[in-house]
Amino acid sequence: MKANPKNIITWLLIIVVPIVGVTLVGGFLRYTEPGLMVEIVKNHFAATIGLPMAALLAAFIVVGLRHSDGPIKFEGLGFKFEGSSGQVVLWVFCFLSITAAIRLVWGIG
Repeated sequence: MKANPKNIITWLLIIVVPIVGVTLVGGFLRYTEPGLMVEIVKNHFAATIGLPMAALLAAFIVVGLRHSDGPIKFEGLGFKFEGSSGQVVLWVFCFLSITAAIRLVWGIG
């Protein structure tokens, strides 16, 4: 059975990105004064936790759709998106709609 390079890169990203994120957050927590991160998260929860979670949720939606139904293709407003560009545009739409929902229900601004 031959390994598909796209699958290898996908799984590598699925494994490496969370490890890098945890390492960066862990380093930030270790080298800042105690309580600073807690204060930042309390004052800016929607920005510090909500937006990264929205980005992850949008990514999982796009990856889930791609794996369940194949390549993403769509047309709109005179544009045609296929392949990687379709995934990027769908991710942007998902991310913006999730952040708009967070803003709407959070009552920010």
